[in-house]
Amino acid sequence: MLKNGKLASCVIRQIFSVKLIPTCRYISIEKNDKKNDKKNDKKIDINDQNNKSNINLNDLKIGKHFREMFHDGEERNFESHPFNRRFAYSKKSLFPIEPRNLRTLGLNRQRKKKRGRGDKCPGKGIRDKHKHRKSGKPNSRTFESGRTPLYRRLPKWPEAWLSRQKKQYEFLNLSKLRYFIEKGRLDTRFPITQRHLYDSKCVRVKNGVKLFNINDYPFPYKINIEVANADQSSIDTIKKVGGSITIIYMERVNLRAHIKPYKFEILPKTARPNLDAIHFLEKMRSRGCIVKYIKPLWLIEEEKRIINELTEIEECSKLSNNEYSFENKDSGKEDEQERRERLLQKYRLQNTKMSEDN
Repeated sequence: MLKNGKLASCVIRQIFSVKLIPTCRYISIEKNDKKNDKKNDKKIDINDQNNKSNINLNDLKIGKHFREMFHDGEERNFESHPFNRRFAYSKKSLFPIEPRNLRTLGLNRQRKKKRGRGDKCPGKGIRDKHKHRKSGKPNSRTFESGRTPLYRRLPKWPEAWLSRQKKQYEFLNLSKLRYFIEKGRLDTRFPITQRHLYDSKCVRVKNGVKLFNINDYPFPYKINIEVANADQSSIDTIKKVGGSITIIYMERVNLRAHIKPYKFEILPKTARPNLDAIHFLEKMRSRGCIVKYIKPLWLIEEEKRIINELTEIEECSKLSNNEYSFENKDSGKEDEQERRERLLQKYRLQNTKMSEDN
């Protein structure tokens, strides 16, 4: 007890740099004599013992929080800062009673015990069982009291299924295209592809873009646009100002690779169209569009056969009319592509006339 008081007084002197602090404590010792009822108080002065005992500086190093070596090399007592939470003393208890320390409600509540109720109707009646059955609702409109319903008796209509298999194009109005050009989202100096339309958020491309025009809306910009389909009004409007519409055949995978090429390590090959797609593309060519697709082998062979037949017919007609000349044979080689296109167009016109007559 005395030793602790002695050390505390030394620490207080060093902290507050006071030479002498009155720390007089008196201990009274009472001696009771049964014979003589006299009380003798013996008082012991502690100050005298403190002054006599010379305390070394090493005795002051009683803890890390009191004696520290600072950055300048000086060794002195550590004074706690009031804003340092580590050495701030609070009057709160070790575990204060606060809302954050209380347990949440409902932890100690007694939960309802789950009881088994059998396999028929678990204590809720037969009506509740029929209400939640999997086979169907008791009051459904198609229910015919156990008989085969009408929608199952009738045969399926194949045209309904076939209509759902057709490509549903994403429609793009010519007025919306003009709005995006005027806002600067599309550049008319370069060809506008379906990827440009998708990146500019002009239209969502899933199966292809179909361009259409309503009431011959004026379109003053000369553009070269590539789409999957277009109507006659938009074709005439764009060609009137000197532009062009290109119809490109793209399958689902090719179209996805065209719009998002970063998702493919190796770009897929362009697919060849089937017979129905070729009929559609050639119909768009006759309307005035530029058509691009890879011709299948059977179409290439068929065109060769048609061209050979038509050239033979023309030569025979020239020989019969004495119009055939052996001069300028090289001129025919130069215009071979034009002759080929002319003969194919002639063949198409013949077929269209025959179909109209029938």
